[in-house]
Amino acid sequence: EKPAHKVCLDSFYIDPYEVTQQKWDAVMNFNRSVFHKPNQPMTHITWREARSYCKRVGKRLPTEAEWEYSARAGTQTRFYWGDEVDGDYLWYADNSSREPANVGTKKPNAWGLYDMVGSVWEWVEDWYSIHYYENSPTKNPLGPDRTSFRIIRGNSWITDEKYLRVTIRHGGLSDPTLTYWVGVRCALSPEKN
Repeated sequence: EKPAHKVCLDSFYIDPYEVTQQKWDAVMNFNRSVFHKPNQPMTHITWREARSYCKRVGKRLPTEAEWEYSARAGTQTRFYWGDEVDGDYLWYADNSSREPANVGTKKPNAWGLYDMVGSVWEWVEDWYSIHYYENSPTKNPLGPDRTSFRIIRGNSWITDEKYLRVTIRHGGLSDPTLTYWVGVRCALSPEKN
């Protein structure tokens, strides 16, 4: 997560919500989610499956830099609403009902994006490196060259309060990540004239 560093991004769009099971089921031919409820976020998917879904709906995975920029919504605090945990904005271990909640049921960030912290982890495009931020480029960073894992961001509904923050990042363990509560949110680059 450190060091803090300047990043400049080209324009992009990011979905306001994580992909629901209803949206996933309309496009993909499988659903490994433990709980099968149409408005809950899709879970237990690999990075390749998340990427495939976004491609099938004409979008792509966000880069890690795009994801964090979107999650922060112009803030520099621990969360996009301030420095203290506030259950009005996220589902986490202390306020979840032992299963993922429907998407968009908590307050959004200032840019209208829901569940950027809590709910389920989200895949991003980049490979994971613990030292990448030390030497990453300023303009449109795309992550390091191939390493062992892709990145997941955002925490989940079972994360303890002490681990919650908008900057948290983990290497998704590829196929073993199926045991995690990992879902997806898609992005889109604007068409160039």
